[in-house]
Amino acid sequence: MARVSGRRRPRAGLPSPAVFPLRLPAGAYPSAVVLQVLTQFGYVAIAGLLTLGGLGFPIPEELVQLTAGYLARRGPLSLVPAFLAAYTGIVTGDALFFHLAQRQGCRLLDQRAVARVLTPRRREALERHFRRHAFLTIVVARHLSGFRLAVYALAANHGVRARTFVLADAFSALLSVPLVVTLGYLFAARLEEVKRRMHDVELLVLAVAVVSAAVVVLVKWLRGRRGVVTRSASPAPPP
Repeated sequence: MARVSGRRRPRAGLPSPAVFPLRLPAGAYPSAVVLQVLTQFGYVAIAGLLTLGGLGFPIPEELVQLTAGYLARRGPLSLVPAFLAAYTGIVTGDALFFHLAQRQGCRLLDQRAVARVLTPRRREALERHFRRHAFLTIVVARHLSGFRLAVYALAANHGVRARTFVLADAFSALLSVPLVVTLGYLFAARLEEVKRRMHDVELLVLAVAVVSAAVVVLVKWLRGRRGVVTRSASPAPPP
């Protein structure tokens, strides 16, 4: 890809794609390229592209997953290994970004691109959510296009443990990867139409994540209520 003239080079020591997610103009990353790369390199390409996407490179996750499902339907790939490759790539890329964000510390949050997304009000709200429901906040944030990397950077520098992050991200990806790859598999004959409605696909994935998070919150609340009732019903110890 030709280098855009006049673009200021990032400061040394900062992982450029991860800190500054690139935005390609429409048509600069045609689906034919994804199809060709995945056809030639198979599962390695699926995992590799999605790992780079997690680090902030301009690689559309849903497009790669839809194309993987398409190729599984058409024959070059198999469905279950395509699932596993996509899942591995997404979780690996997100975990690597979280690790990089921890190493960069507040310098990353001070970057203009991050500060533009994390306004003071949003940052305060997210920090409050991290204190109360860090796991569920990560689950939903994974599917907030345009906000994900900034939210992950804040989580990495707001005391969210790496184990909590990886588990939440892995759970969230487990909700979305089978859905998106299966859409590519089931609608292989109408893949171009599905690609044109990519925004609808993203909204569907986000809705699944939100509903799943709500179910988890409800289950935890019911368990807490049951524990309170059990303790209150227990006979008081003798004096």
